[in-house]
Amino acid sequence: MNKDNYKNAIDQIHASDELKEKTIRKMKQAKQNKISYIKILSSVAVILIIFSIGIFEFENYNSEDFNTEDIAITIKNDLPRFKDMKELKEALHENENYYRNATMKADATLGVNDLAQEESIKESKFNNETLSDKENVDYSKTNVQVDNVDEADIVKTDGDYIYYVAGNKVFIVDSKELKVISTIKIKEDKKEFNPKEIFINNNKLIVLGNFYEYEEEVNRKISNTDYEEDMIISSDIARITSTNVAKAIVYDISNKETPKIIREVGLDGNYMNSRMIGDNVFIISRKAVYYYDGIEEEELLPRVQDSIIEQKTRSIDCTDIAYFRGTDDKNYMLIGGFNINNNEEISVETFFGASEDVYASENNLYLSQTVYDDNWNTNTTIYKFTLTGSQIVLQAKGEVEGYLNNQFSMDEYEGNLRLATTYTIKEESEEVVGDAKRIPEIKYSNRLYVLDKDLKEIGRIDDLAKDEKIYSVRFIGKIGYIVTFEQIDPLFVIDLSDPTNPEIKGELKIPGYSSYLHPYDENHIIGIGYNTKSNEHGGITNDNMKMSMFDVSDVENPKEMFSIDIGTKYVYSEILYNHKSLFYKKSENLIGFSVNYDNKNRFEIFKIDLENGFEKYGEILNDKGFRGIERAIYIEDILYTLHYNRIISYNLNTFEKLNELELISENNNDDLIIAY
Repeated sequence: MNKDNYKNAIDQIHASDELKEKTIRKMKQAKQNKISYIKILSSVAVILIIFSIGIFEFENYNSEDFNTEDIAITIKNDLPRFKDMKELKEALHENENYYRNATMKADATLGVNDLAQEESIKESKFNNETLSDKENVDYSKTNVQVDNVDEADIVKTDGDYIYYVAGNKVFIVDSKELKVISTIKIKEDKKEFNPKEIFINNNKLIVLGNFYEYEEEVNRKISNTDYEEDMIISSDIARITSTNVAKAIVYDISNKETPKIIREVGLDGNYMNSRMIGDNVFIISRKAVYYYDGIEEEELLPRVQDSIIEQKTRSIDCTDIAYFRGTDDKNYMLIGGFNINNNEEISVETFFGASEDVYASENNLYLSQTVYDDNWNTNTTIYKFTLTGSQIVLQAKGEVEGYLNNQFSMDEYEGNLRLATTYTIKEESEEVVGDAKRIPEIKYSNRLYVLDKDLKEIGRIDDLAKDEKIYSVRFIGKIGYIVTFEQIDPLFVIDLSDPTNPEIKGELKIPGYSSYLHPYDENHIIGIGYNTKSNEHGGITNDNMKMSMFDVSDVENPKEMFSIDIGTKYVYSEILYNHKSLFYKKSENLIGFSVNYDNKNRFEIFKIDLENGFEKYGEILNDKGFRGIERAIYIEDILYTLHYNRIISYNLNTFEKLNELELISENNNDDLIIAY
C-alpha cells in the first residue's frame, strides 16, 4: 500500500481532521526514518477502536420513520455533510426562494471531538510582544467583550498612529503632527473594495470589507429603416453579473508612507464579522445561494481565495459543507482562519444556514441563528467551532428556545456556554370575533441556559421576569447580570458557580432600563440606557438617557448607588447598540460616548467617582457637517474625535482644541491607489 491508500482508508473513518492529520504526519515520519508501516497500521487501528465505541444519537428519533435513504448526508468530523451535488441541489430546490421550505425527518445529534487544547491555548494567547515597545504609553483600545479576543472596528491606534476607516478609504495618520501619512483606496474599473473595519498587529494592518466586481453583457442591435443607407446600431445591457467577496487584506506597514499588500484572503459573500486572537484572524461571511434549472454546478459552490496558494481561488467541495436537517435559512456561512505571520493556507469551515450574533472565547467561536415558525415561536441554533491556532473545526450544533438580544447574551466559562434568551408565549383562545378567531395575545418570558461542551443543556432558569424582555446581559466570571424591561427595570444577579443549578441571588427594580452593561470592577457595574415615563395611552415610553452605577458586592442585595441623566427627550446614542463606540480611560476614571439631542451631535465624557457619583467632565460639540462624531480615542492626555471627514485633537485635561485635520474633500487627491 502507498500513502494515498492509507489516506483513503483513513478518510472512511469518521475521525476528526486533527487525528487524521496526526496519522498522516506519523506516516511521513515513518517513511523518513524507515520505520515499519506496522506502527502506522496500529495507529489506524487505534482510531478505529476509539470511534467504533462512539454512540451516534438522533433527536426525536422514531424507528418507524427512520430510513437510511432519508439521511442524504455523509458524516465527516462527526458532523452531517452533503453526500454529493445531487443532495445539495435537492436542498437548494427546497429553498423558500424556490417555491417551498425544506422539510426533513431526522436531525443528528452531534458528537464532539475532544481535541487537545494545550497548543491552542499557547497559540491563542495575545502576543505580549505586540505592544512591548509601547508599554509605557497609555492609549485607547477597542472596547471588547472578551479579554485577548480583539474585535475589528473603524478606528485603531498603536500609540503613535491613528488608523481610521472613513468612506471607502483607510487613513494612516501621525497622531503627534496630526497629518495624513498615507491613504489606502482600492478601486479599478468595475472593481471596488469597500473597507468596513480594521485590525492592527505590530507592523501589520488588516483591512476587512467587501470586494465587489461586476461585468456587463452587451447585446448589439442593428435596425434598418426604409432607406437602405440609414442603419441604426444600438447597444443594450442584457445582464450584469457581479461577484461579492468578503476580504481580509494584510498590509505591511513597517513604512507607513508606503503600505504594502502582503496577503489577501477572501470568502464568497458579504463580510459579516471577525475576531483576532494573537496573530490569528478569523473572518465570517454570508453568501446567498439560489437554485434554478440549468444553473452550472460550479455556481452553486462557495469559493475561497488566498493569495499565497498557486491557484489563488478554489471552490469548496459539497462534501465539505455541513448541512443540518431542518435548516430554514438557505445561505452559506463561511468562517475562515489564517495566521498573518505564516504562509499556511486559510482554514475554512462552511455550513448551510446563517448566523446573526458572534461570540468568541480564546479557544472557541460560536455563531447563533434565530429560527422563526408560523406560530410566532422562536428558537436559536448555536454552532460551535473549535479554534486551534488558525485552524477552525466545526464541532457541535445545539438549540435553545427563544432569541438572543445580542452577542453579550452568550458567554463561555470553564468549558460551558451560558445563554440568556427571550421567548414568546402565545395565549390559547377559541374566542370568535365575527367570522374569525380572535388573534391570540403574544406575551414574553425569559430563560437562562447553561450548555456543556457538546452544547447539551445541563442547567437553566425558567420564567425569568415573565411578561418582560431582555434588554442587556453581561456575564462576569461566575456571576451573570440580566436586565429585563416592560414597566420597570429589574436587574437580576445570577449565581452560576454551579452550572447545573444556576440561581437568582438578587433583584433590583428601578425605573427605566439599561441597554449596555459595562464592568467597572469586581464589585461594580455600569448600566447605560434610558429613563422611562408613562404616556397618555397608559403605556411606557423612553425619556432621556441615564447612566447608573450598580453596587453588586452583595449578590443578594444589588443597589443603584447613583445615576446621571443625559440629554433631553428623543436623545439617541450609538452606545445603546454598539459597545465598540465606548470611550473609556480607566486610569483617569473617564467614560464617554457620542449623543444626539436638541438637533445637535456631541461627545460627552463623564468622571466616575464612587464616593460622589458621575460628574460631567467635558463635551465636544460637532458644529460642522451632518455626520456625527463616530468615535473618540485618547493617546496619553490627548483626545481625538473622529468625524468621518476630519480628526480634531484636544487637551484631555482642559478640552482646549489643539489641531484639526481634514480627511475627505474635493481637493483631497493624495490617495495611494493599490490595484489588483
